[in-house]
Amino acid sequence: MQTKRRRIYLLVLPRVHLLDLAAPAQIFAHPALEDTLELHYISPTPDVCSKQGLHLARLEPLPVAVHPDDWLLLIGTSRLDRHLHEAAYQQAISWLADAGMQCGLLAGICSGTMLAGKAGLLDGKRCTTHHDLTRTLAQVAPKALVQEDCIFIADGHIWTSAGITTGLDLCLQLVAEHWGQNSALTIAREMVLYQRRSGNEPQLSFWLQHRNHTQSRIHTVQDLIMQAPGQDWKIAQLAEMVYLSERHLRRLFTEATGFSVQQYLQQARVELARQLLEQTSFSLDIVAERCGFAAERSLRRAWEQWMDGTPSSYRKAFTQADHNPH
Repeated sequence: MQTKRRRIYLLVLPRVHLLDLAAPAQIFAHPALEDTLELHYISPTPDVCSKQGLHLARLEPLPVAVHPDDWLLLIGTSRLDRHLHEAAYQQAISWLADAGMQCGLLAGICSGTMLAGKAGLLDGKRCTTHHDLTRTLAQVAPKALVQEDCIFIADGHIWTSAGITTGLDLCLQLVAEHWGQNSALTIAREMVLYQRRSGNEPQLSFWLQHRNHTQSRIHTVQDLIMQAPGQDWKIAQLAEMVYLSERHLRRLFTEATGFSVQQYLQQARVELARQLLEQTSFSLDIVAERCGFAAERSLRRAWEQWMDGTPSSYRKAFTQADHNPH
């Protein structure tokens, strides 16, 4: 007897961002899941032009009925908050007010969360969206509990994600919960996603912070450190690689980033340690070695300077949260 396949509806509106749409489509269309679910691309209009200029045609109409086993994904669009008055958006929001209560799971991808807020589905719910839109979301849905510093979050049957690529993280977490960790890891590996993020990471990770400057040589040094935080970097070596004196590099780096080279390198190593604690079962000694620390004790000292708690307590808390992301 064939098991009933789960229906996943992807709501597509004018000016849809292709990557917002492609992330869940790529994951849920994976061959490992094809016998257990079916994808439906729905819209108030049969044809939609994406923000990137690609036209999407033969979209299905909004379903008359949504069932408790169905999932509904709200795909983000460009400047969504500025187009809520348009006919297609109004029709989608009106339909969503009922459908969002009937479906088994509702997920807002990036700015798509705004649609759920406008439909009144986020009252009393923890939620997030792209960091540029969190204040707007709080205005659209004043009773929502908007979270500014996470990449995705689940509250009951409602899941929401931040910027465009975080839709990948949200969907992989859904795969892990409903089809198992092995399926999620298989899909991530095939997509060449070297790490899976939980919902706990800030939207602007360490790797994206401290880059809002125009010093190209300092960007190069940051890139070098980012590519191999565990390497035994010497400031003189880095200075030579970007054709600066050691003294000049120290001064420019601090002016551009607010940190010394050594402080930045230590933060990079702590960030790498955090990822290894989440994604591997390596002992703390091995984690310390991989990250360029002389010993576990050195890792602990650096960790306490930039993070709360200890590496051991972080791994324990992360493991518990990963098994219960709600």
